Amino acid sequence: MKEKYTIYLITGLIAYLTPILTSLLLVGGLVMFDWITGVMKAHKLGTLSSRAMIKKFYTASSYLVAIGAVRLCEVYFGDNIPLVKPVIAMIALSELQSMRENIEAITGIDLLKNLFNVLQRKSES
Repeated sequence: MKEKYTIYLITGLIAYLTPILTSLLLVGGLVMFDWITGVMKAHKLGTLSSRAMIKKFYTASSYLVAIGAVRLCEVYFGDNIPLVKPVIAMIALSELQSMRENIEAITGIDLLKNLFNVLQRKSES
């Protein structure tokens, strides 16, 4: 009997999450890359601690809960109003900014400034 309800639960979760699976994978990848660059930055600065890594785990978990809650609202109100995509975009921008800061601390190179310089040179030529 338990196996039957477990199968129903897993099937329901798959059906619920399938429309946003790509988004979840994107956020997961960004969080993982941010975590890796954060560990590298902390190692370079000598501030590596398990407390900071646990904090990042909680942040990633809260991202997934937020996405799941917004998806629930989207299903409840209908798929006509896209709610998940703006939340994913905000999370992705936050993670990209954090990665940029980590990479700048590790290498001393500001990627955004370099990108703007390259684009400016392209537009001038």
